[in-house]
Amino acid sequence: MGAPPLDGQELRARAYLRAHHVRPFGHDTPRGSAMTTPPPPPEEPRWWATGPVDEQQPAAPPVPPADQGSGAPGVHVHIVPPTPPAPAVDPAAADRRRRARRWVAAHGAAAFTGWTFGLYDAITHGLLEPAGRGATPAGLALAAFAYAGAEFVGERYGRILPRRWRPALLWVLRIPMATALLATALHAPNAHI
Repeated sequence: MGAPPLDGQELRARAYLRAHHVRPFGHDTPRGSAMTTPPPPPEEPRWWATGPVDEQQPAAPPVPPADQGSGAPGVHVHIVPPTPPAPAVDPAAADRRRRARRWVAAHGAAAFTGWTFGLYDAITHGLLEPAGRGATPAGLALAAFAYAGAEFVGERYGRILPRRWRPALLWVLRIPMATALLATALHAPNAHI
């Protein structure tokens, strides 16, 4: 008769024992055969030999390890989550937000400059406090007059100056308007700030 056929489990067990130089109980090492040393592991590439790493490319989704014949019965399912979609960006809305932030920063800096150089106190004590309950319309009228003057002077005399100085000139001319609006908002009666 012969030896019984070997199944997969027994073949894997024998391969494992052989890889670790282990002999089953009752089996001696055959005479004349010395135990061989395992082959050295493959050498990993050195960091200087791998080349430059491109950090700007997005990382690839993780790949599940391939089933190496684990021998477990059943179906093996590997779930890889999909990459999330990129958020939709509306260029017109982004441009509006950028321009609004720029407007607030420029006029806020102009109002702070007016506050620093005493224009705020002059508007508050010279116009708004004496006006009493009519301080809000007086402050808004002063801001509108300062804006119209800034536009007139900027259009008329902005052409004389070099082109690169025009934004700075317009910013300086808007300091009275921004300061008048700030003073009106902070010290007018019934102000809700």
